[in-house]
Amino acid sequence: MIRRLLPVGYAYMVVQGLLAVFLPRQAIKLNAKLLLRGYENPGDLEPKAWYVRSTRIAGVGMLVTGLTGLLAGDLVEEPEEELPDPLGDDEPEDDDGHQVAESDESV
Repeated sequence: MIRRLLPVGYAYMVVQGLLAVFLPRQAIKLNAKLLLRGYENPGDLEPKAWYVRSTRIAGVGMLVTGLTGLLAGDLVEEPEEELPDPLGDDEPEDDDGHQVAESDESV
């Protein structure tokens, strides 16, 4: 189930990364409106220059991570192997779940 949702998360990271890299002030204001919803004037806050630079750098990281996740997700295949029995019981079982001993007699 989670493997189906991973591409959505990676795509969201790509969009957020693009927004933060190319429009860092708008990304900061959008996040402030969303996170500071209970405050009276979140739109009046002005970010400092270092915060804008750090937002842009974080955007590069999100963009790279999102693109890597999207590209690597296409390469990962589901394993079709049967996992080994952790108890080491490799003998066949009958319909009730009891182990059936195999006979060595051949006809």
